[in-house]
Amino acid sequence: MANFLLAWWNAEVHGGFDLTDLANVDRDVADDMATIFTWLARGDDLAYPTDYRREVEQIIAHWRPKTGTA
Repeated sequence: MANFLLAWWNAEVHGGFDLTDLANVDRDVADDMATIFTWLARGDDLAYPTDYRREVEQIIAHWRPKTGTA
């Protein structure tokens, strides 16, 4: 899940998301991710989870401490 969120936040800095990682999450999480995929695909503009910046920065600090917070 962290790879997915960090790829959405900034794939160039934090790495992309390998779709085969979906096999490693539980069904509820996979359903949530599919909802986000669909929501992003149907939007006119690309949206980022900026309302959750603090939480994303905590994920970055835990999973990508060498890449910083941006």
